Amino acid sequence: MVYEVKVNELAEEFGVHRNTIRNWINSGSLPAQKAPGRRYVIQQEDYLKLCEKFGRKPKVDLPKRRIENEFQKDQTKESTTPPIHLNLKTSELKDAVDFAGICTTCGSCASACPLSGVDGLDPRKIVRMAALGIGKELIDIEWPWKCTLCGRCEESCPMNIKIVTLMRTLRAHRQRHKVPHPLQKGVTTCLEKGNNLGIPKDDFLELVNDLGVELAETSCPGFAPPIDVRGARLLVTINSKEPFAQPDDMTWWWRIFYAADESWTISSENWEGVNWGLYTGDDNAMKTIVERIVDNMERLNCQALLLPECGHAYYATRYGLEKWFPESLQKFKIYSVFDLLLEYITENKITLDHAVHNQLTTLHDSCNYGRKSLKAFGHGYFDEGRTIVKKCCRNFIELIPNKLDNYCCGAGGGAWATPYAAERTYFGREKARQIQQAEAEIVVVSCHSCKDQLEKTLAREFNLNIEVKYIWELVSQALVLPEST
Repeated sequence: MVYEVKVNELAEEFGVHRNTIRNWINSGSLPAQKAPGRRYVIQQEDYLKLCEKFGRKPKVDLPKRRIENEFQKDQTKESTTPPIHLNLKTSELKDAVDFAGICTTCGSCASACPLSGVDGLDPRKIVRMAALGIGKELIDIEWPWKCTLCGRCEESCPMNIKIVTLMRTLRAHRQRHKVPHPLQKGVTTCLEKGNNLGIPKDDFLELVNDLGVELAETSCPGFAPPIDVRGARLLVTINSKEPFAQPDDMTWWWRIFYAADESWTISSENWEGVNWGLYTGDDNAMKTIVERIVDNMERLNCQALLLPECGHAYYATRYGLEKWFPESLQKFKIYSVFDLLLEYITENKITLDHAVHNQLTTLHDSCNYGRKSLKAFGHGYFDEGRTIVKKCCRNFIELIPNKLDNYCCGAGGGAWATPYAAERTYFGREKARQIQQAEAEIVVVSCHSCKDQLEKTLAREFNLNIEVKYIWELVSQALVLPEST
């Protein structure tokens, strides 16, 4: 006799994810034949074995048959073999791996990870090694630093194992002098000098003022960058990469603020929004950088905070506020780039010309703004970005898959700054394939690392004929400025 069933029905019956059932079938560990109507036929013996393995009562009325194994045959015999005493290790990761024992090694995480298999990396292996107390080896190996912490593995895990938390914990246990140098240098420099690249205060202010003069002359008459303005509604942080290497990028937001008649300001000190304490697993550094932002908010008496740098800056700062400074969230509002742009659009504070961009346009979902924000804060930014892009472009196309199932570009988790360029490029192959299949000409992003990876690595490596634009850049280019109305 046979048992005929759908994958989702079998997954519900045995309390696992449907992808787990598919993996069992595809690997041959669960013999099953396809049947009409997306159903599978399982032989009676195989079905009963599965029930016995999981301690489940057969759902269907099949003739009972005893399935014996060698253990069952011999269990009544008196054992003369002395017990084996294992030298169990005490795990350095005990607090982080209490959940690891529920891992079924189903492989869903491994199949979701674009880097799985590279240098032996496998999320299942990492979880099991941690659970078995093999922590030191995990801390010393490079796997955690090649991972982008994108969370796709967690999204696919039927047991809800906190794999990203485990990976960051492994990073946290690494001796600081063994952390990839660019990341650790960025954290150290930020703590010492107020920004990741150590830009002196006088140089920063001179550059900002020069950019303001140029913007006033070209498109925004009367504009002047507001520095340390007390009582401004909005405090804006900055990614030090912009004043250091791409200063004109700062003016995309300035044009938007000008058009919206926003009350905003920049702090002259500790203006860095980037927080690489998140990447390195350094909670002390992470807390200090977040606290500086809180201090600026209070010193300048601002009502709201905008973190326009990238997804990780928003994620790290909001996470830090909720963990260490929850009272601050009662005093001021924290905006994501999507929140503020949508506010300007829906309240008619800015006017957009969607005919400016005629090319076929797509949106790359940020892992930090999307999957990870949904899990950490209860809201992921998916539809908001699409609404904004469609206000600026005539032709929009989705990447497949997208939103929760979106592929990371390969540069997240600090990977863009680490020395693992080959792994980062290989990781990004799935994102490149998505873009090629969509035939998109413009790819819109909300993250600096994503832009760098797509523009400087994937476009060149995979011959992608694309423009990569920040979502605020797209909006700024589509603005109908007050003087031209």
